[in-house]
Amino acid sequence: MKDSILNNLLRHFAEVKPQINLFSNNELFKDELGVDSLDMAEFIARVEQDYRVEIPDEDWPKIATMNLLVNYIDHAVAN
Repeated sequence: MKDSILNNLLRHFAEVKPQINLFSNNELFKDELGVDSLDMAEFIARVEQDYRVEIPDEDWPKIATMNLLVNYIDHAVAN
């Protein structure tokens, strides 16, 4: 399940930030990849719509990397 989530998230991320195509799944979106708040909001909106989940703003620090976001979504869809 996590592999399919990761592949789907990578697709959404590439649609929002196509210029960032090589990175570690543990790199911080903001600090290491330079993703600004508008791009992050667009990315999260796509993820929320695709998985029919809501990620509250206060949870954004919990999803600072792709791996953390995969785990967050995996947990959210399991519940």
